[in-house]
Amino acid sequence: MRGRRVPTADSRRALPATALLVLLLPAVASCGQDVSASAEPTPAAQAPTASPTGAATVGPGRPGSPPPRATPRSPAPERGARDVRGGGFATSVPGSDAPDRKADTGPVFALGEDGPDLEEIERLVEAVERIAAQQATEDPLATGGSMAAAVGTFSYRYFADGTVAPDPAWVAANIRTEQVPILGAVTGHEVLFPQLRGALEEVVARGLADSIDPDQFGGCYVPRFIGRDPAQGLSLHTWGIAVDLNVPGNQRGTVGEMDRTVVDIFQRWGFAWGGDWGYTDPMHFELARLVRAR
Repeated sequence: MRGRRVPTADSRRALPATALLVLLLPAVASCGQDVSASAEPTPAAQAPTASPTGAATVGPGRPGSPPPRATPRSPAPERGARDVRGGGFATSVPGSDAPDRKADTGPVFALGEDGPDLEEIERLVEAVERIAAQQATEDPLATGGSMAAAVGTFSYRYFADGTVAPDPAWVAANIRTEQVPILGAVTGHEVLFPQLRGALEEVVARGLADSIDPDQFGGCYVPRFIGRDPAQGLSLHTWGIAVDLNVPGNQRGTVGEMDRTVVDIFQRWGFAWGGDWGYTDPMHFELARLVRAR
């Protein structure tokens, strides 16, 4: 037939590295890890009625309020501006975002210029299968505990800008947008809200609501590495269990302007405060333990 070209054997054999990656990633997902998620946020991560990927857009304040005046640590990347660098599996919550209290969060693989490292991907798959079997028998994770069991584990992809895209299934099952006092709409892990709401309600009850500016809220669920550096491990913002408050006046390395009574209230509600770290981060409050209201 005229105009029809029959592929040669050589043309059928030639597959670029990018095509190889496309073929391999679904195989990894079938073994318990979804590393083929979209690089952009899923609507489920942002909507309160929904059931990563990419850096999530966080509820910056009360409905109708202006955007935060300062969110230097979590700017939203431009669409299509990121390159996939690799992925991993978060086996447990790291102890803290503090520089001296990091913990291994599971295997991570990188994508080289020549395509995926097959040995690293095989190692990742084996780790995912081992963790899944461990969870199926209800054995505790070696570095876990009540917090790790509450927030769950997930696979993820990471990008050149240091942001992370957790497994959409984990996001849909755990990440919510809810209303809380003072801040308004906040997107975070469902386990966070009882304690965050309790702390903020006490702040209001004690007449300290003006100590927290909702327009200076730096976010909660912002999936990324600490300092956007893969070598530093995942930030607790990736799990949606940390909040940054009054960002402009509470920068890294300073004593900060945070009201110390507010700090005491948050600590009583199970949060650790970054102002106590050797290299301080006084805007940062992270869920350190699970507590219940008396």
